[in-house]
Amino acid sequence: MIKIRYKKIIIFVVFIILFYVTNSATALEIEYPTLSTGVSITSNTPLPEYLKYVFDFGIFIGFFTVFLTLVFAGVLYLLSPAVPSAREIAKDRVSGSISGLLILATLYLIATTINPQLKFFKLDELDAIPPSPGPMQQAGVHFYNESDCNPPPEKPHPSHISSVPHLQELANRTNAVDIVHGADQYIAILYESPNFFGKCQYINPNKRCVKVEPFAVSASVYKYNHSPGGNGVIFYRKSFYDRPGGLYRQGGWYKVESSEIETVKSKELYVARLSDLKFKDVPYLEQDCVKWKEGKINDICLEREPPNLSRDNISSIEIKGNYVVLLVYFDNDKPDPKYGPWSFCQIFSTDDDINKDGPKQIKWEHIRNMTTGKYPNFVVIIGVKQK
Repeated sequence: MIKIRYKKIIIFVVFIILFYVTNSATALEIEYPTLSTGVSITSNTPLPEYLKYVFDFGIFIGFFTVFLTLVFAGVLYLLSPAVPSAREIAKDRVSGSISGLLILATLYLIATTINPQLKFFKLDELDAIPPSPGPMQQAGVHFYNESDCNPPPEKPHPSHISSVPHLQELANRTNAVDIVHGADQYIAILYESPNFFGKCQYINPNKRCVKVEPFAVSASVYKYNHSPGGNGVIFYRKSFYDRPGGLYRQGGWYKVESSEIETVKSKELYVARLSDLKFKDVPYLEQDCVKWKEGKINDICLEREPPNLSRDNISSIEIKGNYVVLLVYFDNDKPDPKYGPWSFCQIFSTDDDINKDGPKQIKWEHIRNMTTGKYPNFVVIIGVKQK
């Protein structure tokens, strides 16, 4: 009996599907009623919605049948004084109607309320097929006058995989930057002056076609490195770091370990406020006085602490690995300093640094913000494949 019942169910489901396919192939010859839920079907109705219509319609017919049966049982019960056998028939009809009502209600609750996963008549729509891609762009950094990164076919834009000291015809006319990654990932920084200084902006390497203000005259381009290795970056208070016997650390030093730089690789770059970083091993008498006592002739310093790296306290930078270092002035009234644009920055190592190991004497007249006269207040360190 069970096998026969399953066969009947399978035949019924196959019949519904064939009926749907037949009606989908041609226009419907009859107009199906609109349900109380507002659902109706046409020749274009998808199969899941069609089955949902059949399900809802079946539930409606079931409840309506229960209602008619209860009405009929009530009539028989009223006639039972005249026809004694009608009373037993009425009881059987009422009992069957209540059982059917409970089954229908339970089925509806299970399918629509108790377990949302049983709402099997709802399928997500397929994603639209994306348009075929245009011509393949070369990996590297592309600078565009067009804000949508879509130049005319007769004016293709070259791909840059190294720094550009001057953007030539795109100087002060770059409105968008597109970074295309290939076997290597690339980063780019825009500057308002030739040779990489002045107002600047770090381009988010995880976005395509980044719109920018048309201020750029030069651009740094590097291959990004998640694990640049090396031995970090060291900042010195005094302008030498190549003397033997460790004397290069006289006057104080601060080191950003390679592990600190690499732990932020998911954020792409290391950013720190210079006033939060303090030199180590600074001679006591050269430290900043933080507590004074008034004396008869001169005030007496009661407590000192090492100076921080802000203003012009840094004299030398030693880059001991594949990193580029930016000293940045960032207006604190602006948003998060991760991408900029920043009011001013200078990148190290510079072109005249043959060994690419950092400046032994910083020229503050070139690094200080020429517009406001303010010193850098942030340091940015980025791991690269070749500095």
